[in-house]
Amino acid sequence: MPRFLHAVAVWVLILGIAAVAIYVPHRPDPEAEAFDSAPTNDLSQPAGVGAADTAKSGGPEAVATSDSQEEDQISSTTELRGRLLVVSQSMTKGNAPLPGELILGDDPLDRLASAIVLMHFGNPAQAYEQIDLAEEGFDVGDLGDTTSGNKNVLASDKASNKSSDKALVDATRAAMIAWPEMIEAADGTGTLKQKTQLTKEQFELLQQRLGWFGTYARAQISDDDVLGMKLQESDLMFMLVLGFASIWFLGFGACGITALIALIVMGLRRKISSALKSQSNTSLILGETFVVWFVLFMGLQFAAMLLHVDPESPQRLLLSGVLMFAALGALAWAQWRGLSFGTILDLVGLRWNQGFFQLLWKAAIAYTCALPLMGLGLLIGMGMGWLLNVPNLGNPTHPIQQLIQNASGMELFMLFALACVAAPITEEIVFRGVLYGHLRQGTSKWGVAASMIFSMVISGAIFAGIHPQGAFVAPALAGLACGFCITREWSGSVFPGMIAHGIQNATVLALNVILFQA
Repeated sequence: MPRFLHAVAVWVLILGIAAVAIYVPHRPDPEAEAFDSAPTNDLSQPAGVGAADTAKSGGPEAVATSDSQEEDQISSTTELRGRLLVVSQSMTKGNAPLPGELILGDDPLDRLASAIVLMHFGNPAQAYEQIDLAEEGFDVGDLGDTTSGNKNVLASDKASNKSSDKALVDATRAAMIAWPEMIEAADGTGTLKQKTQLTKEQFELLQQRLGWFGTYARAQISDDDVLGMKLQESDLMFMLVLGFASIWFLGFGACGITALIALIVMGLRRKISSALKSQSNTSLILGETFVVWFVLFMGLQFAAMLLHVDPESPQRLLLSGVLMFAALGALAWAQWRGLSFGTILDLVGLRWNQGFFQLLWKAAIAYTCALPLMGLGLLIGMGMGWLLNVPNLGNPTHPIQQLIQNASGMELFMLFALACVAAPITEEIVFRGVLYGHLRQGTSKWGVAASMIFSMVISGAIFAGIHPQGAFVAPALAGLACGFCITREWSGSVFPGMIAHGIQNATVLALNVILFQA
């Protein structure tokens, strides 16, 4: 086959498989659509390659299947934004200017959470409007007639979910009626003589499905002083953690801007140069290897779905890590195609001969350089959301954030192992080693600068696109990937990027644990 047609075939396969990986987690469920079933938090669908990237607000691939439909819970992204609005305003004792946007999203649960936020800010009319819109979104009307067979099971699940949804809407509406300001307005005396209490079941339902919002509502309308004190302590810790995170990312991001400028200047003055090793006739072999890895990884994930691993067991996380490493067997394709083992190690950056301390400080440079590029990508994503008028960027979230909220100690250990060890190792080898190497080898005649920029952008776009957080977070993930590509180019190895990748994942995963399990 002519080289040009060979290259075209490789990229048709890469883009085709990437499109499948992007589509599968978001594909419509025909049966669910037929019965208009409520959405679930089912994690059995593949969440895209590299799903263990918590830094990118992501998490490990969920490979287990579930035979039962679970109730929706408020997303951690919505909880984070809503809690920040309420807590920051409370801590300034109402002196802060009112935020311009108090609606947290279009999802019914987001609207119920918005109602609680609106009550906090003294907007009962808008709060009730959000509850009505949530009720419409849940569609808790008549179920109608159902037929026999499996459809009866689906209809039964649907009825159960809708019953829970209806109870949740009623509980939220009752909480609005019992809100202190509403009682005072109705009574006209400033007292709470007309105050009515929600049932224990209603409080539990609010807290179960609306998370912090349910707890906050309970603290506002009940006489539980202990709960109020605990909530205040939790909110103080919440603000301290966010403050620390801001200092962390802004501080290291500022260092990263300095490092990027220094690297660019040194590159222009020929003080540093590319450390990548170029070999003829290897680009297409690396491209083929990436395709083989992609097919193997997706195939293993779908095969694992057939095992019906208990979704509540840490075994599903262990299986996910095993599959990540098993998919690296695709490197054998390059050897089968005629490359020696040593050549493969050189081409994908799996050698390091510069010493331990060199590895550490180059990993630190990799981490700091990636942060401002990730920040730039985040600004681009926000700009896209503004131009397309997408509220809250579509509430980007990742399966790991839902897992964290109820994870046991063993599950947390497995999540950290996947996010901070397995994902950085496998993803750096595949994306910054194989894919980036393929692109750089194939465009080496363009000159280092043009080839490097093109390869970073393309590999970063594919890396970001197949993550499950959505289109508006993709530029931030691509920026992070570009930062790791710079260190790959400069050091000639993927090892500094692995460490930097692990640090970023560990930082954000730890923040998620503190914020959503504290």
